[in-house]
Amino acid sequence: MATCYLCGSAASTIDHVPPQGFFPNLPGNVIKLDACQKCNSSASLDEEYFRTAVAAMAYAHSAAAREVWDGAVKRSFGRRPQGLRARLEKDIVGIQVPTQGGILVELPGLAVDGARALAVLRKITRGIYFREQGKKLADDELLLFRDEDVKMDYRSITQNWLEVDMGETFRYRSIHSVEGSMIWFEFYRFNWWLALTGNEAKTYRLKNR
Repeated sequence: MATCYLCGSAASTIDHVPPQGFFPNLPGNVIKLDACQKCNSSASLDEEYFRTAVAAMAYAHSAAAREVWDGAVKRSFGRRPQGLRARLEKDIVGIQVPTQGGILVELPGLAVDGARALAVLRKITRGIYFREQGKKLADDELLLFRDEDVKMDYRSITQNWLEVDMGETFRYRSIHSVEGSMIWFEFYRFNWWLALTGNEAKTYRLKNR
C-alpha cells in the first residue's frame, strides 16, 4: 500500500513538487509523490500565498512569472476578492524598475510572510529529499537559507551536483553523502534557497549557537 511521503499514513492522492500552481504549464518531469489528503491540502493556502509572492518578485525578470501572475494569480484575486487579495493587500507594494530605454515602470512587489514561506519551502525540500533518497525527512532535520543570507558562488559550487531542470519556473541541484544532503533550488531563475540536512545541518547549528 502506498504511503504518504510526509507523514507515512495511507496515501490517497498525488502531490506535485513543487506545487502545480507555480507553473504556467506543468512540465513532464515535475515530481509526483504519494500523499494523504490531509498533507496534500494542509499547505494549499500557504502555497498559493508563496506562489503569489515569488511571481511578484520575479515579474520583471521572468516570462514564466509574468504568465503566472497575469493568469493564475489574477484569477485567484477575482474568485476570492476578500480572501487572498485581502491577506496580501497590506504586503503588496509598487516597485519602480527602469526599462532599457531608461523609463521607470511600476511592477508588483511583495513583502513576504516568512513563516508561511518556510512552510512551503520545507514541504518542497522534503519532497525532493524523498524523491532522491527514498525516505522521509522531518522538519527538524533540515535548515533553509535564502539567497540573501548565503554569500556563495552557487554557480561554481553546485555545478557538479545532480540537476533537475523543470524549465524557467523551477530547477534544483542536490548532493548526498553519509554526512547529510545539500539541496539548492531556484524559482523563476531569480529566487533561490539552500537546504542542509543530517550532520550538515547539525554541524551548522553547533557552529552558530
